[in-house]
Amino acid sequence: MLFKFNTKINRNRMTPKQLELQNILTFAKSVINSYDDKKIKRPDYLPIKHPIFEVINILARKVQADYMVSLISSEDESPKESLFNLFLPNRTIVTPDGKTFGDFKKILNVKSTANLSVDPVLPWPWKRERLIGTITNIGKGRLNGPWKEDKMNYRLHLILPIGIFEVTGGNHSISIGLLQSTGTIATKTVEDISEVYNYVFFNGQHYIRKFDKAIISEKEENFELGAIFEIGRLMKEHSISYL
Repeated sequence: MLFKFNTKINRNRMTPKQLELQNILTFAKSVINSYDDKKIKRPDYLPIKHPIFEVINILARKVQADYMVSLISSEDESPKESLFNLFLPNRTIVTPDGKTFGDFKKILNVKSTANLSVDPVLPWPWKRERLIGTITNIGKGRLNGPWKEDKMNYRLHLILPIGIFEVTGGNHSISIGLLQSTGTIATKTVEDISEVYNYVFFNGQHYIRKFDKAIISEKEENFELGAIFEIGRLMKEHSISYL
């Protein structure tokens, strides 16, 4: 099911997850429309950042919390899947001629910086003992002192237009920076996935390939990440991007 914003949708035919996704996207659309209306009425209404990013942050913070709770509730390692490849693996075929999800990622020659107090950064803390070590050692008055960026160890990738930061190095100590809402991290790469929306959509449970309506995710996907993916489609339609 492709989600269109009109009153003719039969909500009674939706699954609970489809209905939940529709409600989120309707909310996101309303935020975008309200922002546009204010810009028309108030030419001086120019916030530093579009309010849609706060909607994304609501969902991203749930992902952060779910992963943290999962780890501290486990005996050793988190049962949750890695957050590498936030939406789909690069090798996933999305077109009839065999082009993949990764083929439609555009690497940009720009730099960015994540602010851990406000930006949606998604680490994958997976080892209980490592999190115990970082959480007890990092911080003002603790053994290793206040949190600071480790330029050698941290790897952060910004995904546009959404403005989500994917962590591929330094997961546990970055998690502490997020918990303490402190510090910034420079990105290693910035990639734009806007073209992917021509070929893939999320239906509330799975990512679906448009040309044949095939399920292309190997499992039931993280709902909040899928919802963030679909908000990115709205952003593309309205020419909104983090950078």
